[in-house]
Amino acid sequence: MKRFAALVAAVLMVVGALALRQARDDEEQADGPADAPRGIVCADDLEAVCDAAGVPVAGAQAAGRTADALVAAADTGALGGDAWLVTAAWAALVIDERARLGEAPLFEVAGEPLASSPVVLAVWADRADQLARRCGAATGWRCLAEQSGTTLDAGDRVRAAGPDVDTAIGLVVAASQAAGLFGRSDFASNDFDPAFQSLAGRLASGQAGDPLRRMRVEGPGQVTAAGTVQAGAANLASSFGTIVADPPAPALRADVVLVVPRGAEVPSSQRQDLADALRAAGWGAPADGPSDLPAGGVLAAIRTLWSQSR
Repeated sequence: MKRFAALVAAVLMVVGALALRQARDDEEQADGPADAPRGIVCADDLEAVCDAAGVPVAGAQAAGRTADALVAAADTGALGGDAWLVTAAWAALVIDERARLGEAPLFEVAGEPLASSPVVLAVWADRADQLARRCGAATGWRCLAEQSGTTLDAGDRVRAAGPDVDTAIGLVVAASQAAGLFGRSDFASNDFDPAFQSLAGRLASGQAGDPLRRMRVEGPGQVTAAGTVQAGAANLASSFGTIVADPPAPALRADVVLVVPRGAEVPSSQRQDLADALRAAGWGAPADGPSDLPAGGVLAAIRTLWSQSR
């Protein structure tokens, strides 16, 4: 009888251990591995916002690198944290590319955007007047592409710049450049004919880490015009002259969002801390209406073309 009781106890212990292991496995499948990094993964050009917000940070890296990992991900652990702070353009690219490849929809945007900022084009004021006379219209991306490399009155050559396409803001600026070349935002990747690709290459070749800062510090001899978002154009002061910054046509907007594993949430306190830090950094409240960015698949094509041309 004692042996039978001992056998029953042993069986119950094994069953209990298996049940506990299954529960842990189920939890890991739902929430990621227990030892997965916790906190926000920040696009590197938004890292200062994460630091200012005081939220737990799992790391910072180029938005393009995170996007590549998520597009190829077999599970949500590829995110490397609880959420990804990035612009909505990258979220759309990841979601649409996974759908195109027939992959499971592992990731989504959590709630509404945290902040918004329109794309602006910063230009030396006197050069803008010269370019407007040449192009017969206000200086925009197409004018800059067509005049790229030509000599201005002061002897400097026309050079346009934008952030690296693999940054959170860079992809939005590249989309603005493409829209400016077409004169509309409702274009598709099959519109990328040789003429467009040639003009796009002239703009994409000017990618830089912080093009507006380079413009201000190095002068018009290095950069004639720089694309960024309004939040990044707070300081236009330069010893080289006057810089003006206005939204190019058509007007596009960058929205900052949090990307999470499907069905997951971000604590409201962290969302508020990040939103407050974005406001302090010059970002505006979330804007109403569409951003007029192209679809994720088109953004992926823009990224490829701009990456090949830089």
